[in-house]
Amino acid sequence: MDAKSLEEKIKKLEEFISLVPKHKATEKIVALNRTRLVKLKGELESNKKRQKKLSSRISPFSVKSEGIQVILISDYNTLGAGKTTIFHHLTGAKYENIGKFTPIPQVGIYKFNKIKFQIVDMPAIMEGASKGVGHGTEILSAVRSADLICICIDLSRGIQKQMELLLSEFSKANIRINITSPPIEIEKTGSNKIQVYYLTEEAKKYLNMDEDIKQIVKESGIHNAVVKIHGKINLEMVSDALNQSIAYKKMIILGTKGDLSNTQNQFDLLKKKYKNKFPLIIGVSGKKGEGFMDFGNNILEFLNKIKIFTKSGNKIAEPPLIVNNDSTVKDIALKIHKSFYKYFKYAVVYRKGSIMNKKRVGINYLLQNEDVVEIFTTV
Repeated sequence: MDAKSLEEKIKKLEEFISLVPKHKATEKIVALNRTRLVKLKGELESNKKRQKKLSSRISPFSVKSEGIQVILISDYNTLGAGKTTIFHHLTGAKYENIGKFTPIPQVGIYKFNKIKFQIVDMPAIMEGASKGVGHGTEILSAVRSADLICICIDLSRGIQKQMELLLSEFSKANIRINITSPPIEIEKTGSNKIQVYYLTEEAKKYLNMDEDIKQIVKESGIHNAVVKIHGKINLEMVSDALNQSIAYKKMIILGTKGDLSNTQNQFDLLKKKYKNKFPLIIGVSGKKGEGFMDFGNNILEFLNKIKIFTKSGNKIAEPPLIVNNDSTVKDIALKIHKSFYKYFKYAVVYRKGSIMNKKRVGINYLLQNEDVVEIFTTV
């Protein structure tokens, strides 16, 4: 309460939250103060954006996405974590930067089965990156917009220190790893105060949290809203749902320098310690080219993506469309052009290995990987 500047208020509130013992009895006070912290950080970010507009410039860390964007990231170390070697192996980039600090992002294309992956060799993250150290805010901003982040961990040195630094900076930058957004919708209204609706049987188990939810929403500055609960929640999730700065990102770990001696034990330890948070951990050797055989497939499966080809007459278009694995003909029609959906008549799906190779289907037909879709319209 004595803190005067926004920065000082944020620092003191972060210290307070870190010191509160985390258990059921303190869940509410932690959630309330996390919501207050979000408001303060929002104010600080708005101030920074205004200052940035006054000195507007195009940042070299702002990389326009092309295809599926994959960022290679590591902690900062003078010896390097091996990510530039991986970048070279995937994209064919020159060797000249290997073993040196990467000052600005390096961009290349990795081609796999007619699919383009944009690989970005991002500068390493230093301690304090979330507060701007070593262009940290710009690096983390790029991380927030990528399709996939590959954390490169050097197996030839202590893995825990590397992971702790990266996970800490991601957390401070409001980046959530390999989890989905909370099953909560919060819609501002003009009146009627705050109403909470539990829309599924699972959600109804949390009816006793009604007043706590309302208090946390009010603490964010919202006094009239409809809160819709769709599933399993806790008060921290309510706070997260109010925080528009949170990014939910998919991440994998690449254990690098697997060609060096004594790295197998480190790799086994890495998998054992972090497998719950990171479902996909791959051991690689950039020098030997090991661990990249199924890299493209691994990415697609991890991101729950499939490739769909489109057909017109006798010609199959390339490259394929990359879509979610629960996509329908409707999603393809909209992805091509909204007129294909508006004037949709029917579609023909060609599927390898099926009893019926060619099938006429409707707009809601569920597609599978490598299907070929031909859409017919009324005009």
